[in-house]
Amino acid sequence: MASQLTVDNIVGATTAGNVHIPGGVVQIVEGAEFNTQTDVSATSYFDLGLSVTITPKFATSKIFVMTNVHCYINGTGFIALRVLRGSTEVVEAPRAHGWQDNSSAMVNVSKLDSPATTSSTNYKIQVKAVGISNTPRVNDGGGPSRITVMEIAQ
Repeated sequence: MASQLTVDNIVGATTAGNVHIPGGVVQIVEGAEFNTQTDVSATSYFDLGLSVTITPKFATSKIFVMTNVHCYINGTGFIALRVLRGSTEVVEAPRAHGWQDNSSAMVNVSKLDSPATTSSTNYKIQVKAVGISNTPRVNDGGGPSRITVMEIAQ
């Protein structure tokens, strides 16, 4: 018969909050819901006002970043979206959403990041307009938009 280990609780030898299980989720942090309708007329990236801060427990951890941003186009063109860690670009969707005339979509972008730190780390969403004929918007009759990060132990 194979050996079996059954436990109700795993406690760290020195600190209960620092048990390291590779591949396991250490923590999840979700940014506040963002319901503000925002015109995206700028052709340079600008802060959407949606961010989240996480303090990784382990410097070797990966941070899985996920966005859900409600985008709306009335006309032609695209909304571009990117996620920054501080001032470093983590992921970009240069044509995240765009069709013609009155289309909306929830833009989902994700990326596994390696910040290599245990310091407080901020992730934020930026957007810009690309080749537009009218003003696209975020959260025009939809939403809410959000950003979520997960620390994954390595």
